[in-house]
Amino acid sequence: MKRTNDSGMIRVWTGLRSRPAPIGEPRAWLARAHQEQLALCNSLEEIADSLPAEIDRQKCAYAAKMLEPLIRELHSGEESAVFRWVEQNFGDDPSIEATLARLKYEHCEDECFAEELTELLVKLGAADESVNAETAGYMLRGFFTNLRRHIGFEQECLRTLLPASPDITSADIN
Repeated sequence: MKRTNDSGMIRVWTGLRSRPAPIGEPRAWLARAHQEQLALCNSLEEIADSLPAEIDRQKCAYAAKMLEPLIRELHSGEESAVFRWVEQNFGDDPSIEATLARLKYEHCEDECFAEELTELLVKLGAADESVNAETAGYMLRGFFTNLRRHIGFEQECLRTLLPASPDITSADIN
C-alpha cells in the first residue's frame, strides 16, 4: 500500500477533502480515509523502527509537515460527512449518539497528540541531539497504535450502519 512521490518519499495524502461525501457514499469515503490513516501509521512505524541509529531525517521532516493537517482534515470530513449521515439516519438511537460522542472525543485526543508528535518529528528531522530516542519511539508507537485501534473501532461500529458502496470491497474497509 506504500505509495511514493517523485522524490521517493512515502505519499500518504491523496487529497480527501473535508467537504461532505455524497450522501450515498459515506462508507466509501470512510474506507478511503481509513486507508490514508493506516498508511500514515505505517510511515510512523517505519520511523519508530529506525530509531535511534538509522533515522531518515527527510521522512521525519515530511511526516512533521503533513501529520497535523492530514489528521485534522480527515477527522473534519469524517464528522461532517460520515457522522452527519449516521446522525440523520440513526439519531434516535442513544447508543449511536454515545458512540459518535466517543469517536469525536478520540478525534480531539488524536489531534492533540499529533500536535505534540509534530514537534518531535521536526526535531528528529533537524537532527536535534536533545531528542531521546526511547521517548520518540514511545510517542510514535503510542500514536499509531491508538490510531489503529480507533480505526478498528470505527470499522466495527460504523460498517454495519453505513450503506454499502459499489466502488469499494470488503478488503477496502478492513
